[in-house]
Amino acid sequence: MIRLVYTRRADADIRAVWRHVAAENEPAADRILIALMDRIESLRRHPRLGPRRPDIRPAARVLVEGHHLVLYELHPDTDDGPVDWIEVVGILDGRRDLASLF
Repeated sequence: MIRLVYTRRADADIRAVWRHVAAENEPAADRILIALMDRIESLRRHPRLGPRRPDIRPAARVLVEGHHLVLYELHPDTDDGPVDWIEVVGILDGRRDLASLF
């Protein structure tokens, strides 16, 4: 099974998303967190699920889950062949200017 690795930023982003929503609705925050984690787990079966986004980072790919984008990179960064591991780089609000964040 492909290994998933979270950067410190991605880990902090997940916590920030939960805290932001939980301030007004903790059950909704839990549902959002579960949906994000399920979406990220789907990368183990389909690592190339998200399209490339070189405008953000050279090897970036992105998944959409609600209003959030999961930025990730494959290692090795190829369009075919086996993937050794996946690095989750960040989880962001998709309504922001992503290029300015990286």
